[in-house]
Amino acid sequence: MKVKRKLITFLLVAVMALSFAVPARASEATMFEPTPIVTEQEVTPFTEMTQIYWRYTQGQLYMRVWSITNGRWLTYWIPL
Repeated sequence: MKVKRKLITFLLVAVMALSFAVPARASEATMFEPTPIVTEQEVTPFTEMTQIYWRYTQGQLYMRVWSITNGRWLTYWIPL
């Protein structure tokens, strides 16, 4: 019984000690204006540039899309 009572007393004291914690204060931040750095760079497109190719084979019209940006076909021949 004495051990249980000491354990409960210790836990209550620990909880009470932690409940009175002092809030931390934030340090004052210094404000500054960052200077923009401008350099001459090559313009890179954000959108993919494409070109559509058409062909007419055996009475059927087909189209295919070529990626100019990546240099590869994006689709197979699509019958229209």
